[in-house]
Amino acid sequence: MENERKRLAIDACHDMGFKGKGITVAVLDTGIKPHLDFVIGVNRIVEFWSVDRGKGIPFDNNGHGTAVCGILAGSGLLSNGKYMGVAPQANLVGVKVIADNGVGDTNAILDGMNFVFKNKKRLNIKVACMSFGSEPLEPDPIMKGAELLWEQGIVVVASSGNNGPAQSTVRSPGATPQILTVGGMDFDKDDKPYVVDFSSRGPWGDFSRPDLVAPAVDIFTPSLTKPYAVMSGTSMSAPIVAGAAALLLGINPNLQPDQVKQLLLSTATFVDNDKNASGWGLIDIGRAIESLSNNV
Repeated sequence: MENERKRLAIDACHDMGFKGKGITVAVLDTGIKPHLDFVIGVNRIVEFWSVDRGKGIPFDNNGHGTAVCGILAGSGLLSNGKYMGVAPQANLVGVKVIADNGVGDTNAILDGMNFVFKNKKRLNIKVACMSFGSEPLEPDPIMKGAELLWEQGIVVVASSGNNGPAQSTVRSPGATPQILTVGGMDFDKDDKPYVVDFSSRGPWGDFSRPDLVAPAVDIFTPSLTKPYAVMSGTSMSAPIVAGAAALLLGINPNLQPDQVKQLLLSTATFVDNDKNASGWGLIDIGRAIESLSNNV
């Protein structure tokens, strides 16, 4: 995350004291390992819930959820800050809805969404990160669940999927235009952003997807078997945007999901003219926070 934080002005935001403190993010995934980057100093895993076991001690037998949480909110402690996440003071609620083999079941995901809905006030959940996807249906229960969370004041961030580069490959829940959907990008040898081939594209119905793109290639993040490992995919892009939402909400916790979305879209950096690949462009967290600060 070191290079990504510099390129997206995240380090500058941290230097100004914006680190997501007081904001809770629910991560619906394979679980979360109590990695030292989450628990030393202050244990920021404030609750863990599994579809199979209910509330209990955090665990992750796959590693995907832990990686997502690290990009979103890791402290970088074991790397002396080198691999710090986007919102290193945000709290985390681990919601295990994906099986250890990485496969998700619709009913399990809906149960996890229901847990977030029922506990959003108690745990102060302001953001939900969903780095998974399935073939969109019509109607689609997972998209409907994500929309309902959005309507209840939770910023829902989903990955677009890794089924590109063909059009109409965006996955659910990211296909719905109501939430924030994130595709994957990288930088070329001249440091110019481009959408990576594996990033899923829209449209879905009459709507272009995704909304934004964020780094998706060779991201260092907490691992199960060693302190950090390299991961790629739009699953890594979504927590960058979820972390950005936590930073904005840390400045103004009264922001509604539509306001957070508008801030991030209106300040994004141009990538290309294909809105079904890059949406409004590359997230620019520094510009988003500057825009918010100028209007406080």
